[in-house]
Amino acid sequence: MEPNDKEYSKFQWFLFVVLIPSFFTLVVIFVLLSVAGFNPIGTVKDYASKVPGISSLFNDKEDSKVQIEDDVSVSELEVEIQAKESKITQLESELETKDSEIQSLELEIENLSDEIVKLQEERLAKNKSLEDLTKMYEQMSPKNAAKIIPNLKDNEAREILSSINTEKLAAIFEKMSPEDAARFTQLITQ
Repeated sequence: MEPNDKEYSKFQWFLFVVLIPSFFTLVVIFVLLSVAGFNPIGTVKDYASKVPGISSLFNDKEDSKVQIEDDVSVSELEVEIQAKESKITQLESELETKDSEIQSLELEIENLSDEIVKLQEERLAKNKSLEDLTKMYEQMSPKNAAKIIPNLKDNEAREILSSINTEKLAAIFEKMSPEDAARFTQLITQ
Protein backbone atom coordinates (compact mmCIF):
# COMPACT_ATOMS: atom_id res chain seq x y z
CA MET A 1 0.00 0.00 0.00
CA GLU A 2 1.10 3.35 -0.77
CA PRO A 3 1.25 6.08 1.78
CA ASN A 4 -1.40 8.15 -0.08
CA ASP A 5 -3.93 5.41 -0.01
CA LYS A 6 -5.41 5.56 3.38
CA GLU A 7 -8.20 3.39 4.56
CA TYR A 8 -11.27 5.26 5.48
CA SER A 9 -13.48 4.11 8.22
CA LYS A 10 -17.04 3.19 7.46
CA PHE A 11 -18.32 6.25 9.27
CA GLN A 12 -16.12 8.57 7.24
CA TRP A 13 -17.17 6.87 4.05
CA PHE A 14 -20.87 7.25 5.00
CA LEU A 15 -20.33 10.89 5.93
CA PHE A 16 -18.50 11.86 2.72
CA VAL A 17 -20.38 9.71 0.24
CA VAL A 18 -23.98 9.69 1.55
CA LEU A 19 -24.75 12.27 4.23
CA ILE A 20 -23.02 15.45 2.98
CA PRO A 21 -24.17 15.07 -0.66
CA SER A 22 -27.72 14.29 0.50
CA PHE A 23 -27.77 17.34 2.77
CA PHE A 24 -26.40 19.55 -0.01
CA THR A 25 -28.99 18.17 -2.45
CA LEU A 26 -31.83 18.92 0.02
CA VAL A 27 -30.64 22.48 0.52
CA VAL A 28 -30.46 23.07 -3.24
CA ILE A 29 -33.96 21.57 -3.71
CA PHE A 30 -35.40 23.77 -0.93
CA VAL A 31 -33.88 26.90 -2.46
CA LEU A 32 -35.11 26.01 -5.95
CA LEU A 33 -38.65 25.26 -4.70
CA SER A 34 -38.77 28.52 -2.72
CA VAL A 35 -37.69 30.48 -5.80
CA ALA A 36 -40.30 28.64 -7.89
CA GLY A 37 -43.09 29.80 -5.54
CA PHE A 38 -43.64 26.66 -3.48
CA ASN A 39 -43.53 26.64 0.30
CA PRO A 40 -41.34 23.64 1.11
CA ILE A 41 -40.93 24.53 4.78
CA GLY A 42 -44.72 24.64 5.27
CA THR A 43 -45.07 21.33 3.46
CA VAL A 44 -42.37 19.76 5.63
CA LYS A 45 -44.15 21.05 8.74
CA ASP A 46 -47.43 19.54 7.54
CA TYR A 47 -45.84 16.15 6.95
CA ALA A 48 -43.84 16.36 10.17
CA SER A 49 -46.98 17.15 12.17
CA LYS A 50 -48.43 13.85 10.98
CA VAL A 51 -45.48 11.83 12.26
CA PRO A 52 -46.23 10.74 15.86
CA GLY A 53 -42.87 11.54 17.48
CA ILE A 54 -42.21 14.80 15.65
CA SER A 55 -45.78 16.11 15.64
CA SER A 56 -45.57 17.23 19.29
CA LEU A 57 -42.69 19.59 18.41
CA PHE A 58 -44.72 21.37 15.73
CA ASN A 59 -48.09 21.24 17.42
CA ASP A 60 -46.98 22.96 20.62
CA LYS A 61 -46.35 26.25 18.82
CA GLU A 62 -49.46 25.90 16.71
CA ASP A 63 -51.51 24.88 19.74
CA SER A 64 -50.47 28.05 21.55
CA LYS A 65 -51.49 30.11 18.49
CA VAL A 66 -54.77 28.23 18.24
CA GLN A 67 -55.32 28.68 21.98
CA ILE A 68 -54.79 32.45 21.70
CA GLU A 69 -57.11 32.60 18.68
CA ASP A 70 -59.69 30.51 20.56
CA ASP A 71 -59.48 32.85 23.57
CA VAL A 72 -60.03 35.86 21.32
CA SER A 73 -62.93 34.22 19.48
CA VAL A 74 -64.49 33.05 22.78
CA SER A 75 -64.37 36.57 24.20
CA GLU A 76 -65.86 37.95 20.99
CA LEU A 77 -68.61 35.35 21.13
CA GLU A 78 -69.33 36.18 24.78
CA VAL A 79 -69.71 39.85 23.88
CA GLU A 80 -72.01 38.88 21.02
CA ILE A 81 -74.04 36.64 23.33
CA GLN A 82 -74.45 39.47 25.84
CA ALA A 83 -75.60 41.80 23.05
CA LYS A 84 -78.11 39.20 21.86
CA GLU A 85 -79.38 38.64 25.41
CA SER A 86 -79.91 42.36 25.93
CA LYS A 87 -81.76 42.51 22.60
CA ILE A 88 -83.92 39.56 23.70
CA THR A 89 -84.69 41.30 26.99
CA GLN A 90 -85.63 44.48 25.15
CA LEU A 91 -87.87 42.57 22.73
CA GLU A 92 -89.54 40.70 25.61
CA SER A 93 -90.35 43.99 27.35
CA GLU A 94 -91.75 45.38 24.09
CA LEU A 95 -93.82 42.21 23.72
CA GLU A 96 -95.24 42.63 27.23
CA THR A 97 -96.07 46.26 26.47
CA LYS A 98 -97.81 45.28 23.24
CA ASP A 99 -99.72 42.50 25.03
CA SER A 100 -101.00 44.91 27.67
CA GLU A 101 -101.92 47.40 24.95
CA ILE A 102 -103.80 44.66 23.07
CA GLN A 103 -105.68 43.69 26.23
CA SER A 104 -106.69 47.30 26.90
CA LEU A 105 -107.84 47.71 23.29
CA GLU A 106 -109.83 44.46 23.46
CA LEU A 107 -111.49 45.73 26.64
CA GLU A 108 -112.28 49.02 24.92
CA ILE A 109 -113.73 47.13 21.93
CA GLU A 110 -115.90 45.10 24.27
CA ASN A 111 -117.13 48.25 26.04
CA LEU A 112 -117.89 49.95 22.72
CA SER A 113 -119.72 46.86 21.49
CA ASP A 114 -121.86 46.90 24.62
CA GLU A 115 -122.54 50.59 24.09
CA ILE A 116 -123.54 49.96 20.46
CA VAL A 117 -125.95 47.24 21.57
CA LYS A 118 -127.48 49.59 24.14
CA LEU A 119 -127.83 52.36 21.56
CA GLN A 120 -129.46 49.98 19.10
CA GLU A 121 -131.89 48.85 21.79
CA GLU A 122 -132.67 52.49 22.63
CA ARG A 123 -133.17 53.27 18.95
CA LEU A 124 -135.52 50.30 18.57
CA ALA A 125 -137.45 51.40 21.65
CA LYS A 126 -137.55 54.96 20.36
CA ASN A 127 -138.72 53.79 16.93
CA LYS A 128 -141.42 51.69 18.57
CA SER A 129 -142.56 54.60 20.68
CA LEU A 130 -142.41 56.85 17.61
CA GLU A 131 -144.56 54.36 15.70
CA ASP A 132 -147.02 54.32 18.58
CA LEU A 133 -147.09 58.15 18.72
CA THR A 134 -147.52 58.35 14.96
CA LYS A 135 -150.49 55.97 15.08
CA MET A 136 -151.95 57.96 17.95
CA TYR A 137 -151.66 61.27 16.01
CA GLU A 138 -153.08 59.67 12.88
CA GLN A 139 -156.11 58.47 14.85
CA MET A 140 -156.56 61.89 16.47
CA SER A 141 -158.64 64.55 14.79
CA PRO A 142 -156.53 67.02 12.74
CA LYS A 143 -157.85 69.90 14.87
CA ASN A 144 -156.58 68.38 18.16
CA ALA A 145 -153.27 67.31 16.61
CA ALA A 146 -152.78 70.87 15.25
CA LYS A 147 -153.18 72.23 18.80
CA ILE A 148 -150.76 69.74 20.44
CA ILE A 149 -147.89 69.64 17.92
CA PRO A 150 -146.79 73.31 18.27
CA ASN A 151 -146.27 72.66 22.00
CA LEU A 152 -143.77 69.84 21.36
CA LYS A 153 -140.00 70.27 20.97
CA ASP A 154 -138.91 70.81 17.37
CA ASN A 155 -137.09 67.42 17.14
CA GLU A 156 -140.04 65.49 18.49
CA ALA A 157 -142.47 67.35 16.24
CA ARG A 158 -140.30 66.75 13.17
CA GLU A 159 -140.03 63.00 13.88
CA ILE A 160 -143.77 62.62 14.41
CA LEU A 161 -144.75 64.74 11.41
CA SER A 162 -142.24 62.90 9.16
CA SER A 163 -143.85 59.57 10.09
CA ILE A 164 -147.49 60.59 9.55
CA ASN A 165 -148.99 59.75 6.15
CA THR A 166 -149.31 62.71 3.79
CA GLU A 167 -153.13 62.95 3.75
CA LYS A 168 -153.34 63.16 7.52
CA LEU A 169 -150.38 65.59 7.59
CA ALA A 170 -152.10 67.90 5.11
CA ALA A 171 -155.24 67.90 7.26
CA ILE A 172 -153.17 68.76 10.39
CA PHE A 173 -151.37 71.63 8.56
CA GLU A 174 -154.77 73.04 7.45
CA LYS A 175 -155.83 73.35 11.08
CA MET A 176 -152.55 75.03 12.20
CA SER A 177 -151.77 78.72 12.01
CA PRO A 178 -149.86 79.64 8.82
CA GLU A 179 -146.70 80.47 10.81
CA ASP A 180 -146.68 77.10 12.60
CA ALA A 181 -147.47 75.24 9.37
CA ALA A 182 -144.55 77.00 7.63
CA ARG A 183 -142.15 76.31 10.50
CA PHE A 184 -143.02 72.60 10.68
CA THR A 185 -142.83 72.27 6.91
CA GLN A 186 -139.25 73.62 7.06
CA LEU A 187 -138.46 71.20 9.89
CA ILE A 188 -139.75 68.23 7.89
CA THR A 189 -137.78 69.17 4.77
CA GLN A 190 -134.52 69.37 6.71
